[in-house]
Amino acid sequence: MNKYRNSFFQLSFLWVLIFLTAGNHPVFGQEKTKSLTYTQVKGKVTSKGSQLKNIVVSDGKDVVLTNEKGEFELTTDQEFVFISYPSGYAFDLLENGSVDFFRRVDLTKATNTILFELKPNPNDESDHHFIAIADPQVQTEEEANQFISESCADLSKKKAALNDPNLFGVGVGDLVFDKFELYEQYNQGIKSTGIPFFQVLGNHDINLNARSNESSQEPFTSQFGPAYYSFNRGKTHYIILNDVYFLGAKQYYGYLPETQLAWLEKDLALVPKDKALVIFLHIPSFSQIVAHNPGRDINKESVINREALYKILEGFEAHLISGHVHWNENTVNNHIFEHNTAAISGAWWSGICYDGTPKGYGVYRSDAGDLSWHYQSVGENPDFQFRIYRPGTHPDFPNDYMVNVWNWDPEWKVNVYENGNRTVQSVQVIATDPLAMEIYAPGKPKKQPWISPQKNGHMFVFRPNNPSSKIDVEVIDRFGNQYKKGLD
Repeated sequence: MNKYRNSFFQLSFLWVLIFLTAGNHPVFGQEKTKSLTYTQVKGKVTSKGSQLKNIVVSDGKDVVLTNEKGEFELTTDQEFVFISYPSGYAFDLLENGSVDFFRRVDLTKATNTILFELKPNPNDESDHHFIAIADPQVQTEEEANQFISESCADLSKKKAALNDPNLFGVGVGDLVFDKFELYEQYNQGIKSTGIPFFQVLGNHDINLNARSNESSQEPFTSQFGPAYYSFNRGKTHYIILNDVYFLGAKQYYGYLPETQLAWLEKDLALVPKDKALVIFLHIPSFSQIVAHNPGRDINKESVINREALYKILEGFEAHLISGHVHWNENTVNNHIFEHNTAAISGAWWSGICYDGTPKGYGVYRSDAGDLSWHYQSVGENPDFQFRIYRPGTHPDFPNDYMVNVWNWDPEWKVNVYENGNRTVQSVQVIATDPLAMEIYAPGKPKKQPWISPQKNGHMFVFRPNNPSSKIDVEVIDRFGNQYKKGLD
């Protein structure tokens, strides 16, 4: 039985890419050759001496429930067995600061015995917060230190402000930038916040010299365990997906393999359709970045087989939280709300993201399953939600004021007041951000050669009736929060 068989490889052009990688050698450790031995896993889930019934346990293929004695059993050829953390229990942590929810399986043994001991959470979880950080993507010691001293310090400040003992975080992929030795500093930063973190695999968290998609994930899995899994907190079910598919020849696409889709179906079969559902994945299922900026590869900027994912999610009100693109975008597609989160590294530690969004992260609250959120810019107050530009700062709109509302979605309102009166209407446009145009103009020094301003859909323009009027801009988010800023 071949565990690597996947319907994706039925596409003939991908076979060519695989053959091209045949002579490559990994740069991260020694690639392991594993036999396809099946092992019988027997285990138990307990808490303070009591056996826990109906706890979800999986190997990434099969999904089973513990019996009345807290016991489970399955036969597997997978590297990990993990639990879907039930609500009401505190998260155990690995030494690196991330959540410990898995056990490694020894495939050379005929039988593995596994124990999960859970600790009751003394705090009511029905109202809780979580933080989503995307693309720390540290490539140098200097960037890693900046992540610790700047980003993680801000996360610690946010933790204190939220004052929520149930707060957790999710690193939404590209934790490092191909430099796996920097996981040590990334982990150091995460531990310094005191926030338990789950991790998502990104395209820069894989070994691009590996011989297969499966073996490419080893730098990540050796640190954080399986690359897809689920857990619960309060009234919300959370899922981590791995949508980075390594093709060989240092190439990848956004793709969800059949094994993972089948596992997702089994996991969700145990979740009531009226339960709040939040899914984290690195590459967004869909992004407008290609439509707004022709020339980019849509297969790398979105999930090719996203319709299969959407089909599985039918009947759920689902929120998808992604990263990867280094910009901010909110997309509503019927029952699916996707939050494409801007990078906490900005444009690869060069400054703001290339759509003008400041470096930052998403802050979410689940109150009995009802989700609310805001974008937190690093080093700024929570009410910093937009930026205003005067006429003459954008060549395409020389006579207009311009506003960048980076966390905008269709329920937001952008109101303009002229001398205290709402006599001016703003117009949404697809445009680049003037500050990004200034910082990343051709010929200006920047860390990475590919950085350039990107057109986006959260820009607004307006023109006052009188150029000498006093201008105020008021932005109201979908939750009724008001943010106001004036210009004389």
